Amino acid sequence: MKRVWMAVVACCGFALAGAPARAGEESPRSFAMELRLGLYQPSIDGEFDGGATPFRDIFRDDSAWMFGGELDYQFFQGFGSLGVFGMMHYGRLSGKALEADGERSADRTRMILLPMTAGLVYRFDVFSRRWGIPLVPAFKFGATHTLWWVRDGVDDKASYTDEDGKRFDGAGGTWGLYGSAGLFLMLNIFEPHTAKTFDNELGVNGSYLFIEYVYQWVNDFGSDKSFDLSDGGVYFGLAFEM
Repeated sequence: MKRVWMAVVACCGFALAGAPARAGEESPRSFAMELRLGLYQPSIDGEFDGGATPFRDIFRDDSAWMFGGELDYQFFQGFGSLGVFGMMHYGRLSGKALEADGERSADRTRMILLPMTAGLVYRFDVFSRRWGIPLVPAFKFGATHTLWWVRDGVDDKASYTDEDGKRFDGAGGTWGLYGSAGLFLMLNIFEPHTAKTFDNELGVNGSYLFIEYVYQWVNDFGSDKSFDLSDGGVYFGLAFEM
């Protein structure tokens, strides 16, 4: 009988140790995750100073819907939180290809964009944590690398051969800088009981809706041999802090 009670106590100990948080307590915060959506239109035509508009000729005024995700690790929590983040998006543009004489072809072409970003993120969550004000400004800065490739009408990698016979493949990668300023709306205040249950059972102690203005300066730091993929725009999303 003594051994049975010892086993029960041990099982209870393991269960308590594995629980994210006890009732009335908030679980530790170390990570944040974001699901993101926004529009992106690279500034390829800007590098020609009005002399040519290859992007507009093919894609018109089309913008790519960018779907992405972000993961943060918060290494400092005091007057706000400071962390590092990694982010990736995916999007594509579709338009009519151009013939050698400049006329629009019946074949469609696609440009796929895959930006990958890493840097620092600061969240000013003092007001929400201390006084229950559900608005959290956030600021991000980092480096970004955008992979891109172009597919032709038969879904092969596009290529171009100039007058000297030199071949150019329709794929590459461009480096740049990333910066953003956002405002996060904490949802816990609207459903505190659900938020507490979410924290106790899953360790998620903050859920947010957010809007963020993003500017990406992506042209290999001013190189005249790279596409200018710079753009500024608004992103929306859902975030979780855990």
